[in-house]
Amino acid sequence: PAAVVAGAAAPAVAPAPGEAVVALRVTQDSWFSVRDKDGKELFSGLVHAGDPKQVTGVAPFKVTVGNKAGLESLTLDGQPVDPAKYAAARGNVARFALP
Repeated sequence: PAAVVAGAAAPAVAPAPGEAVVALRVTQDSWFSVRDKDGKELFSGLVHAGDPKQVTGVAPFKVTVGNKAGLESLTLDGQPVDPAKYAAARGNVARFALP
């Protein structure tokens, strides 16, 4: 039988061709914003601790995390995003592009 890795569940919504999925988990309530390649806001709002959030759209994405300290994990199409992308945040707000 195939081993099941905890937390590696398949995305709930399969992205359309040309689209990608940004997913995050937070340990503290965190404000989160994602814009697609055209600058269109795909999501903006509060993500509550323990609630996974997935956003689907056309990369590259512009991402803002309003409580970097509460960010548990961030993935792009199921692959972990290097924390170095958002480690150099000013204060507790991280702004970065994916991929």
